[in-house]
Amino acid sequence: MWSPNARDLGGLPTRYGVPTRARALIRSDSLDILDAAGLAELEALRPGLVLDLRSDWELKRPHPLAGTPAYQRIAWIDPEGEALRVPEDEPRLVDVYRNSLSRNSAHIGRILRAVAAAPADRPVVVHCKSGKDRTGLLVALLLDLIGVPRDVIAEDYAVSEVRLGLQDAPEFFRTRPETILGSLQYVDEQLGGIRTYLTGLGLREPEVYQLMARLVPAEVRAIVFDFDGLLMDTETTMVESWKAEWAHHGLELSLDDFWPGHGGDISDTRYAVLAAAVGAGFDRDESHARRTAHRDRLHAELDFRPGIRDWIWTARELGLQLAIASSSPREWVVGHLQRVDAVELFDHIVTGDEVATHKPDPAIYELALQRLGVPAPDALAVEDTAHGVAAAQAAGMVAVAIPNPYVAPTAVSTADLVVGSADQLMLTELLFSARSKGSTLVTE
Repeated sequence: MWSPNARDLGGLPTRYGVPTRARALIRSDSLDILDAAGLAELEALRPGLVLDLRSDWELKRPHPLAGTPAYQRIAWIDPEGEALRVPEDEPRLVDVYRNSLSRNSAHIGRILRAVAAAPADRPVVVHCKSGKDRTGLLVALLLDLIGVPRDVIAEDYAVSEVRLGLQDAPEFFRTRPETILGSLQYVDEQLGGIRTYLTGLGLREPEVYQLMARLVPAEVRAIVFDFDGLLMDTETTMVESWKAEWAHHGLELSLDDFWPGHGGDISDTRYAVLAAAVGAGFDRDESHARRTAHRDRLHAELDFRPGIRDWIWTARELGLQLAIASSSPREWVVGHLQRVDAVELFDHIVTGDEVATHKPDPAIYELALQRLGVPAPDALAVEDTAHGVAAAQAAGMVAVAIPNPYVAPTAVSTADLVVGSADQLMLTELLFSARSKGSTLVTE
């Protein structure tokens, strides 16, 4: 590349089973001394952002891109924090790095927001003076965010001293692997981990998403949710209403054959089973009125399952389209959404009374995709049952399962990703993990 310590960070392994993008993030040493050929090579990249981390006192000559729309200088070092620094408390380079993450936090937050806001389809070039310390620490944070293995991060960091010929230099000028590994360990142990650190810097979830999307493909344009058991736990209220009705007759409901293998309504079958158990004198109309009245009382306080609202709000901030694809009738789905003031959160609501077949047939998902105007590979389905997962995958979609309380995780193991609850996983993690079959993300 154009200078000794410049390199593309593409092709590195991540926890999502896909490598980092090429020509997305490029680290470098100072660009001040570029010759004409080096400058031409840099300009040929058409970077969307050239981010200079140097301080005022380091500027000896004009930056070659100063005055261009791509150039920004945001000093890594905060003068106010630097004034409070006690060098004797930092005998090792790793100590400097660790303390730098805190005392320069306001500037680091600005730097990361600038990277997040850079044009997604054009490279970001980041540099300081030598491209090894401030640039090295920034790059390590970004790579850690997307789960590049720590040994790979350390290997990239260590390359700098070889490229700059510093193998025999004093320790403070070298880039030993243990320095960056110790810094990332400090983020884990003292700053709450990379996600918590970024949140503490003031980055919002959409900004974190943009940082991740710069390095890892995430091409989801729409999310389609099932309703019963997934958005709201109406499966539990339904079971409780049937249990109460059986108990009214002095009987105990067995759930052994209670669940159908499809998304259709089998209430008539359940009433027939109850009628046979009760015998003469069973009044179906009275039983239905009593059961549904009990169910409706349970519904009075029912809201979305944990974490679902956060997913929806984040998706909205990211500009994703949202839909519901439910086998239940529209009156049922919309009624619940109106009760919790959530109808307007969804671009489309597709229900079972609009299609001729039920899940696992893909018809309802195909209709949802048609209305969204999104190809199946660009949409994510979130389901709670095996037949729902099968329907989404048959439509060509990536399927995430959050099993309801009556579905074992093993029953939905064919899903692309199984999550215990939406509040266990940020939506940004879901968007990257679900599409990557080789993901090493662990969920409960």
